[in-house]
This record gives sequence, C-alpha cells and structure tokens, in this order.
Amino acid sequence: MVGPSPANIKSALRNNPLFTDLTDIQLAALADEVWLEQIPAGSIIVREDEEADALYVVVEGGVNVTKANGQFLAFLGPGGFFGEMALFLEGSKRSATCSSSQDTTCAIIRQPILHKFCNDLPEAGLIIYRAIIKTLAERLQATSADLATLMGAQVRQQSTVDQLVAAAKKRRKK
Repeated sequence: MVGPSPANIKSALRNNPLFTDLTDIQLAALADEVWLEQIPAGSIIVREDEEADALYVVVEGGVNVTKANGQFLAFLGPGGFFGEMALFLEGSKRSATCSSSQDTTCAIIRQPILHKFCNDLPEAGLIIYRAIIKTLAERLQATSADLATLMGAQVRQQSTVDQLVAAAKKRRKK
C-alpha cells in the first residue's frame, strides 16, 4: 500500500482520469488538501442513505458497490471513483454502499475542499468537472442500455404470456 506522503498523494491523483490533465502546480495545490486512507478488506467505506460529503478515488485495491438489498452494481478498481454526486447536490445521500473487496487505498476529497479549489483555480475546476461529467454520461449511457435490455425482455415475456392466454382461451371455446 502507498503511504500518505504528499508525493504519494500527488502521484495517486496524477494517475486518475479526473486529474490527469491538471498542471503540476494545480495538482500539487489539490494534493495539499487531500488525504489517503488505507481501508482493510471487507470494510464498509460509505453506507447507502448516509449523508454524502466527499469524493473517493480508488488508488489501490478495489471497491464493491451494492444496494442495501444486496444487489451488486459495480466493481471499482484503481482509477475508479465514487461519491461524485456529493459534489453537485447539497445534503445528498449516498445512493449505494461501497465496501473494500481487498485491502484498498482511497484518496478522499471533501466537498468544500474541492469547491474551494475549483473556485480558486477555475481552469483546473473545469478540467475536473468535465472529467466527472464525462464519466457520469458514460454511466448513464450504460444504465440506459441496461434498462432497454430489461424492458425488451419484459416485453418479450408479456408477449409470451399473452400468447399463452390466447391459446388457453381458444382451447376453452372448443
């Protein structure tokens, strides 16, 4: 696991798609406000419906994203991130539970820290928010595709049920 030194934090951020296009000066300024947390395997990092107040970036290890009912949503490895909704919605709640699937290191960026950083360095903020929006759009596109597949399966199932009912009615009439 990486240690929490400023050089390691800067390196961890540099290797993440949200921050890769920042200048060295911008990255160093952000790294000064971020910390790395080492999380043992099997630990809950955030729980669904808790108040959301930070962005988490997976540096090492992996995170399972699940709903309270146990439904698996995603696995996030190094470079993955979660908690981005907390950056845009005041008083938002976590939409899922995230737990470490193995020993994991996350960079944690609190909402007020990132907002201040982006306000103080708007060019850097634009880079970060564009990267977040791109990822959110990709996730929404994947969710839409999954929903279309599920709806198609539901329509096919309903069609089969309708055919069975029609066949049963025909047999009754005979």
